[in-house]
Amino acid sequence: MQKFFAVGLLCAGLAACAVPSPFPAPNLGAPPGNLAADRAVCNKDFPPRLGNYLPHAQCVNAAVERDAIPLARYPDLVRLQEQLRVKYSAAIDQSALSPREGERRMVEADNLVNAAIKDRDAGRREVADHRVDRLQALLQ
Repeated sequence: MQKFFAVGLLCAGLAACAVPSPFPAPNLGAPPGNLAADRAVCNKDFPPRLGNYLPHAQCVNAAVERDAIPLARYPDLVRLQEQLRVKYSAAIDQSALSPREGERRMVEADNLVNAAIKDRDAGRREVADHRVDRLQALLQ
């Protein structure tokens, strides 16, 4: 009984030390693991207009962290994608990039991520690493 109580206290203490996410949590209208539904909530909460692009990206990234990262084969690639989403969205909100150009660049990043995943799955590590280098260069 004392062991059970001690374990319970330890768990409660660890839970109290949890570090909050740097991303605002999306309105959790969908059950965990439903990325499409969580993205739809982000789209509703942050419609496409100046000033909403970065909060939308942060909302999507929070949904990705919650719904996709736990299941991702290559979380490093997903996180690169998240960083680029924030970069391009911030640039749009600052009028340094048009929404159309930001979308084009994000599609390019998505394509590189998907290609790197396929390359890793096929055992083409060197080709995948080259794509990751290109993604990291886009962050500069």
